[in-house]
Amino acid sequence: MSGIRRSELWAGLAALPANLRFLLATSFFMPLASFMVLPYLAILLHDRLGMAMGTVGLLLGATSFLSFSGCLAGGLIAERIGLKTAMVVGLAIRTCGFGLFMAGLSTARLAVVAVILAACGDALYSPANKAYLVGEVSDEHRPVLLSVNNSALNTGMALGTMIAGVLVVRLPFLVFAVVTVLFAIMTVLHATLLPGLTAGSRAGDGGRGEWAKAFLTPPALVALVSAYVYWYFQNYLGVFITAGHSAIVYSLALVINSVLVIVGQPLAARWIGRVSYQRAVVVGLPALTVGLLAFSQNGLVAILVGTVLVSVGEAVIFLKNDLEALKAVPGRPTLAVGSQRMAVGFGSFASGIAGGQLFAHAQSDGAAGNFWLYAALQGLIATAVVALVTRARTAPRPGDLKTLPASPSEWSGS
Repeated sequence: MSGIRRSELWAGLAALPANLRFLLATSFFMPLASFMVLPYLAILLHDRLGMAMGTVGLLLGATSFLSFSGCLAGGLIAERIGLKTAMVVGLAIRTCGFGLFMAGLSTARLAVVAVILAACGDALYSPANKAYLVGEVSDEHRPVLLSVNNSALNTGMALGTMIAGVLVVRLPFLVFAVVTVLFAIMTVLHATLLPGLTAGSRAGDGGRGEWAKAFLTPPALVALVSAYVYWYFQNYLGVFITAGHSAIVYSLALVINSVLVIVGQPLAARWIGRVSYQRAVVVGLPALTVGLLAFSQNGLVAILVGTVLVSVGEAVIFLKNDLEALKAVPGRPTLAVGSQRMAVGFGSFASGIAGGQLFAHAQSDGAAGNFWLYAALQGLIATAVVALVTRARTAPRPGDLKTLPASPSEWSGS
């Protein structure tokens, strides 16, 4: 496996244009701010505002689905109004959403509107942000850039959750005020520091057929299936582990997952970019599947081994799929990114529904470990189906790839 050394990684990042370095920095600070509040919304809505947990779950599930699935519409809007404008407007909407939470801490209706605004802003910002990033570098360097961007996002999410873990319950107004100010600053910086950049769209050349083409592709199918399998880990590992182990074990599993993805994916990005799509699928999905299977044993070693395997699968399959989506709809990165996030939204939503039923069934039988057997069986079926679908994409099609730079050291695509 040919990866990338850390010295090469830092040298490449230092050579990036200033606007891309700025976006990578914001990819850390924005989730840092968001995840100071998002993981604790259920607590605030239920304990402080008195919402029933069923209503809370429906609201958070619907807004999460909107945040992901709305990205296809967000990508199409970004093509019309421009990437920079879409990012600035998306950030302004999110700023209003988090600001409204300060008033909504005593009014449930305002809190509901605030949650929806934050989700809509994310749906508009995310496809434009990633399209701006990939549009400024050559195809050869997209894997490393996207993996570093993913690492920044994951690091921000992890730190934001830890920083606000105590404050958001005791001093929610202060936390929301800080988050609102941070998003307002990010909005102003995007408006003043970023040069304008078009989405590279062919508006009018394809219309509805283009967005349908973007969604009805192997990368979209793989994104949906991978998210479906992966979200079993995200949604249900915590409740499974803490039923028989200390919460420290679950925390350890989360740390292992974060470190492996944050550190490992950029180092393996070059290999992930060069390996065939089918090979990436038969590495990533089986790793996810075997990881889920390991959890069924419920021992400490099995939990840690399962976490490592799931982390490897996550790092490989999601990055490779982003790259293949960009090839599937050449010249329209916002559409490619939007279709991917929409597919992930459908997959995670379906996983939450099916997983809840399966987990309840396993618990009622007195064998919670069987839940992971059910999940692994679905992962096995998904691997077989996706391997067949991706076989046709093992060789790049003429015209899908842009001309590579003369030197591997050239990061800028201009």
